[in-house]
Amino acid sequence: MAMNVQIEDASAEADTEGEGRESIVAEINITPLTDVFLVLLIIFMVTSTALVESEVASRTGVKVALPKANAAGAVTKRRTDPVLTVTKNNELFLFNRKIEPAHLEDEIRKALTEVDSETLLLRGDKSVFLGAAVDLMAVAKKAGAKNIAILTQSEQKP
Repeated sequence: MAMNVQIEDASAEADTEGEGRESIVAEINITPLTDVFLVLLIIFMVTSTALVESEVASRTGVKVALPKANAAGAVTKRRTDPVLTVTKNNELFLFNRKIEPAHLEDEIRKALTEVDSETLLLRGDKSVFLGAAVDLMAVAKKAGAKNIAILTQSEQKP
């Protein structure tokens, strides 16, 4: 923050007015302070956006092309509900961890007990066959999931 102090000699004016006093003009330059605040604001905006995106990515897991549905209702999802993702290559991911099909039931059971939930969210690529989804839901039921929600992408209404 800069400060500018000027002392003006009023003797030139004193000759015309008959007075001889000095006037002090003090002003504070806040331009550098404003620059610092703007830089801090930009840094805050960039980091908060990155944090939000990383949080969303950690909750949703692997990117897949979700099937579209217009009649689906909103899922009341807790942040800790386990998300099982099936890719178009039939790879299984629980949150962001890749799971082998042989260990799927144990991993789902462990994830449900860790977060104390009875709900499993199933995300699948739109090219995954119905039979594979039914098999996954059967394994999830055996693992203790009382509720299974299938996540879809809402259709855009024209």
